[in-house]
Amino acid sequence: MRTLYLVYRVTPEGERHPETIMAMVEEDLPTAAEALDRVIHDDNPEDSLREGERWEFVPQDLAPVADWEEIAPPGSRSLPY
Repeated sequence: MRTLYLVYRVTPEGERHPETIMAMVEEDLPTAAEALDRVIHDDNPEDSLREGERWEFVPQDLAPVADWEEIAPPGSRSLPY
């Protein structure tokens, strides 16, 4: 079953910034960062990861509501990616 994940961009200093939402099955997690990198690089290369940054995937139930609403405000009709 697919789960929604809030995706954070994590800086080398450990700061976390919510970036997008992805729906995937748990088996996709090992390759999710690579897949997201490809999509972003193809569509918006200026938003690609910078040196030392990484993606962190947090299941919807474990992500803070404020971070979730930053990406998907209440009443929004579609989700990114």
